[in-house]
Amino acid sequence: VRCVQETEKEQHQVNSMDFFALEDQDAIRFSWNILPSSKHMAQKAVVPVGALYTPMKDLANLALVEYEPLKCKCQTILNPYCQINYQNKSWLCPICNQFNAFPGHYAEYISENNLPAELLPEYSTIEYIQTEQPTQPNIFLFLIDKCMPQEELDAIRDSILQIINLLSPDTLIGLITFDRFVFVHEVGFADCNKSYAFKGNRDYTSQQIYEMLGLHVTGKHDPRGVVPQITSNKFIQPLSQCENSLTNILQDLQPDPWIVPNDQRQQRATGNALNIALSLLEATSHSGSRLFLFVHGPCTIGQGIVVGLKLEETIRSYLDLQKENDNCKYSKSAKTYYSSLAQRAIKAQVIIDIFGFTVDQFGLLEMKSINEQTGGYALLQESFSSPMFKESFKKLFERDDNGDLRMGFAAKLQLHFSKELHIHGAIGLCNSLKTTGPQVSEHVIGEGMTTSWYLGGLDKCSTLAFYFDINNPPNQNIPNNKGAYIQFKTTYKHASGKTRLRVTTVVKKFSNPDNIYSLIPGFDQEAACILMARLAIFKAKKEESLDVIKWLDRSLIRIVAKFADYQKDDPNSFRLTKEFNLYPQFMYHLRRGNFVNTFGVSPDESAYFRGTLCRENATNSLVMIQPALLQYKLEDPTPSPVHLDIDSLQNNVVLLLDTYFNVIIWHGNHIWQWKEQGYHELPEYENLKTLLDQPQEDAKLIMEDRFPVPRLVITWPGHGLERFLKSRVNPSKTDANNTTVQSGNYITDDASLKLFMDHLVKLAVQSVN
Repeated sequence: VRCVQETEKEQHQVNSMDFFALEDQDAIRFSWNILPSSKHMAQKAVVPVGALYTPMKDLANLALVEYEPLKCKCQTILNPYCQINYQNKSWLCPICNQFNAFPGHYAEYISENNLPAELLPEYSTIEYIQTEQPTQPNIFLFLIDKCMPQEELDAIRDSILQIINLLSPDTLIGLITFDRFVFVHEVGFADCNKSYAFKGNRDYTSQQIYEMLGLHVTGKHDPRGVVPQITSNKFIQPLSQCENSLTNILQDLQPDPWIVPNDQRQQRATGNALNIALSLLEATSHSGSRLFLFVHGPCTIGQGIVVGLKLEETIRSYLDLQKENDNCKYSKSAKTYYSSLAQRAIKAQVIIDIFGFTVDQFGLLEMKSINEQTGGYALLQESFSSPMFKESFKKLFERDDNGDLRMGFAAKLQLHFSKELHIHGAIGLCNSLKTTGPQVSEHVIGEGMTTSWYLGGLDKCSTLAFYFDINNPPNQNIPNNKGAYIQFKTTYKHASGKTRLRVTTVVKKFSNPDNIYSLIPGFDQEAACILMARLAIFKAKKEESLDVIKWLDRSLIRIVAKFADYQKDDPNSFRLTKEFNLYPQFMYHLRRGNFVNTFGVSPDESAYFRGTLCRENATNSLVMIQPALLQYKLEDPTPSPVHLDIDSLQNNVVLLLDTYFNVIIWHGNHIWQWKEQGYHELPEYENLKTLLDQPQEDAKLIMEDRFPVPRLVITWPGHGLERFLKSRVNPSKTDANNTTVQSGNYITDDASLKLFMDHLVKLAVQSVN
């Protein structure tokens, strides 16, 4: 029996601890790359054992193979960590330790010098193209709110018409519009614009909808519970057959014509429109479809109402939710309704994207389940006419080098792992499939009580956080020469229409059971910060934000007290190793941000920020938590990173701050005055022009590579938008007159990073923690 290059690969992973290289290899980051050897040690380590996995990450060494995977009896797929018996032509599964015989086409050719791709060490992540599955075209259904000004509708129309030209002719397209009525447009009718109207304040079952639309549905009385199928659907047609009629319908779109009393809101039936759209998609025979919801305000009539028609009723705030007063009387029932729609969408494998562009809240807090549980996006801004919407919507339909859309449909993920581990759950855009087993922990984190999840929509940045527990025998530690194997199996429908299976297999060694400090070399402080941030967001669903912040503080004190080097009661002796030296400042910026702290943000904004953090990969999540600040000088316009500190706001520099949601360019007082006086337009001041242009170019590069496209903010000292920058920097200088701060006008109640660290060190080194 021989293990295929297993020892060398494991030793490389343990010794080098190059977390970025491991991520480039397998699209995964662990908080602890050396695992605690017991449950007790894991509890003392404070930060949970967790992994951030990006199922559709672009990998340079990804192998694509067009044959079926070879499975063990436990359903684990053949991988580089399997031991091979070349004499008996069998392989040992590292997870269940069972031998499996190779089939004939493997056994005939396999040898030490002739291995299939899945056994090669460099292909610990491999993707199978399942050719036996039928190829199906994609379905895109557009659901447009008409209760908005004409210029907003025009912006939506122009964006849709623009992307239609980028889609393949066999793409299936549908269109529904709504105000106080819901209009299902017959895109296959070329003679004129024809639609079917439904009352927005009335409840409809799927069967009633089919009958009113004149659709012939098979299997509607099948006692086996077979999902009804529409034999001919004139409302969802191939683009090649409906492009002209669809263009005409969009060109003729008009705002809601009904007169709205001055003391009322517009009647908007968002909930019923979603119900009708889902009913239409549920009965199609295609797996994996996408529903785009464009909404400009809250649902005010029918199912899913979040606020009443009277303007004297204000939409709920956090204070209303805490006190449970009349302003939040619709919230609970609305959440229940949209959650039921999300479950229907999961069953029908429909992805729902929400584009909510309005100056006020529209109910994302109540509606978030329909996008978060189906793998869809939620975008929040003020206007559909903004560059953020136009560029983001266009970027959603970008194609890869093979000409396919960069999106996955109907994704599901299944975990297999060694018996030494248990799974608490996953936090991200997913939904538990309730696949229970002996390795499922009773302590649930996120979507738990399962080893498989429905993901729905995927892109190259979609990332899930998995939380594990150590399952050691009672009074017995796991030996440090033993490894824990974890296999991630992600099945999804590729944009080309083919079904694919991506398999990632990793192994992590256990620590020395007698020495908790043997964990230190494997601590990834960036991944740990993100895992703690997602866990804090999960806790914030049921706890007050202040309690969650206190929990973060206590956890930080405990981990610093455990792993720092210091003498008791001597703060001056305190030292953190390089593995932990950035972790406290990550936590400092996390507790100040809008992900846990709800001060100054609406419930909809919090839902947007939190949902985005729980969707994005490690790099993007870290930018959200601790923004990157770059400085440009006249002497050298090349950007250089500087501290995220108020001291960096100087008169003679230009700063670029990337907060993920916004890209802010700030001009120092002298630079802005010179620009206002037009010096940059004079030939002798070409260096000033270069200084002003370089941040713009860098901001453009950031915006081109990101979805959603961030908002570009140009500001200067004293300008109102300067708050976007000053709210994120460390307030290291906050004396009464701001005499030491060149930017001036900076008053805050927030503690500085230095004060935060001083208190942290004091509490960590004291004799009683």
